[in-house]
Amino acid sequence: MSEDSIVSHAPRLVELLSRSESTASSSDLRDRARGVLLGLAAGNLLGLEVEGRPYDQIATRYPDGVREIDPREAHRLMDDDLAQAVDLGEALVVGGDFAADFVERLIVWKRDNGRGIGITTEAVIQGLRRDRQPPNAARAIYESRDGIAPNGGVMRCAPVAIARRSDSAQLIADSAWTCAVTHYAPTCQWSCIIVNAVIAQFLNGNEPDMSTLLHAAQGDGCPDPLAISHRDGIPADVLESIATGETPPAGNEWLLRRHGLIGHTLLAMQFGLWAAATPLNFEDALIASVNSGGDTDTNAAVAGAVLGARYGASAIPQRWLDCVPERGRIEVLADRLVSLSAP
Repeated sequence: MSEDSIVSHAPRLVELLSRSESTASSSDLRDRARGVLLGLAAGNLLGLEVEGRPYDQIATRYPDGVREIDPREAHRLMDDDLAQAVDLGEALVVGGDFAADFVERLIVWKRDNGRGIGITTEAVIQGLRRDRQPPNAARAIYESRDGIAPNGGVMRCAPVAIARRSDSAQLIADSAWTCAVTHYAPTCQWSCIIVNAVIAQFLNGNEPDMSTLLHAAQGDGCPDPLAISHRDGIPADVLESIATGETPPAGNEWLLRRHGLIGHTLLAMQFGLWAAATPLNFEDALIASVNSGGDTDTNAAVAGAVLGARYGASAIPQRWLDCVPERGRIEVLADRLVSLSAP
């Protein structure tokens, strides 16, 4: 980590990711990259209807599960997960001091939209308006709130994976830095790094070895995610499976219980890791994510980004795509992010 406690390098993880050469064709890469952003959008939108509700309440109200996105979403302002991901992606495309550009975009987004904004993000943006030099505002909130680790960074991190898929060192540094703009906790930064490493592997046409990946991350200083999950009282079945070399649970049964800290970054990260391994197809996996309850829109956004990288935009049901606001803008953004990562 650098002097300001932002993860700046991770040699073991860089070496691991650099071993795999890209095997994806240009058309496959384009489909997968669009899948990342559109999958994130689909998960965010599908989960909005039941955000914050426990799984048993969802099952009572929706006996067949939540399966449809409100078609009115196509004409509404983007929710925070998608809106911030788009802002981050467009800042990356502009280039230059993209971190400063991203900060400006967040401030404008809060002023002009702000839909679904999280407590931590809102507090940090207020600080950024006074001192726009990150990560000062995020660090102050982190330190004043007993080291909280919410999921507002990992929900939007996926554009970095597309833009930096061919440069592992830059992927790690930019994943951490763009997270720390609002979410300073080391656990938040590493959640973004790990999810983006998985997405980048899929984009390059490779199957991620999550056990080796997590082991390398911990060797580079990642706080033990399994121990922290146990400490904070969130489900850890996916991390436990990966730690023992077993296959993560196929379905969402591991989440069908009440638990605290529904907005924990490590819980959202586990949705992404689960999405990378589940035998369920895109549609069934995203439905299972939402019907697990909790912070449904964010957990499904993370799962959707990973599923999109794994299966491609062509696997996303058309009825869901029709509900994505500014879909053309998102597809163009994905294509432009791919162009940044050309070897």
